[in-house]
Parts: sequence; structure tokens; C-alpha cells
Amino acid sequence: MKNYDENYNFEKKKEKQWKKEHNEGFRCSHCKWWVVINAFMGTANRNHCNLCLWSKHVDEKKGDRKSLCQSGMKPIGLTFKQEGHGKQGELMLIHLCSICGKISINRIASDDFAEEIIVIFEESQALDERRRTELIKESIYLLGMGDKEEVFTQLFGR
Repeated sequence: MKNYDENYNFEKKKEKQWKKEHNEGFRCSHCKWWVVINAFMGTANRNHCNLCLWSKHVDEKKGDRKSLCQSGMKPIGLTFKQEGHGKQGELMLIHLCSICGKISINRIASDDFAEEIIVIFEESQALDERRRTELIKESIYLLGMGDKEEVFTQLFGR
């Protein structure tokens, strides 16, 4: 048993050292992709995978990291960051917790896969009325086909 414990601890230490040398990050609980957290890239506070865009329910209130749920959060649509009257904000992902149903929004990062963002946008057009009503109650505007040009502009430029 001692040999197993020693090997296990050695492997954990090796993994920890590798993470420090190759930027910090986490393994996506949904697709198992290694997600880099890097202040230089603007992803220091990231809690979603840049490949599948799933998140993890880590916050009760924005940024507090106090959620006990810790479940996967499915990306269900896109919205714009609320910038005030008449101002167009950046694209944001809308996430829905797969266990408790909490809805949250997250900034899109520069290394998020644009193709997957487009898939989420297109699939969100089929959201049922109950889910759309929940978003309205949370004051979250679900982007529709009328916003498609702006979505593509923000993702790919003009």
C-alpha cells in the first residue's frame, strides 16, 4: 500500500509542477480538454472551456467562487453585455446549470472556438418558451436571428 501512496503522491506533484510551468488551468469536466488560465490572454478568471464552452457552477454571485453546486453548466445561447442605454456590448455566453437550473452569463474569451459559439447561437433559436421566459425574468436578452450580423462581426470582424 505504501508504494501505491508514494507513486500517487509523486504523480500529483509532477502534475502540479507541470501546470506551474505551462500556465495554470483546469480540465473541463464536460469534454476533458485542458483549459489554460492566463492573465496575459485575459482568461485569469475563466470558468468555462474554450473548446466545448461548458462552464462549471462555481459562483453564487459573480466572481465569489462560493457555489456548493459545482455542476456542469451548459451553454444555451448568447447575449450582449449590458453597457447602458444605446450601447452595444460584447458577446456573452448564457449558461444553464444542469443540476440546479441557475442561469449565468460569461464573457467570451479570445481563444474560445468561434465555430462552437456559432453552433450555440443557432441552437438557441429553438429554445422553448419556458426557457425564454426564465431569461426575460433574469433580464437576459437572448440574441436572435436579427442579431446574426453583429454576432459574426464581433467574432470575425467586418
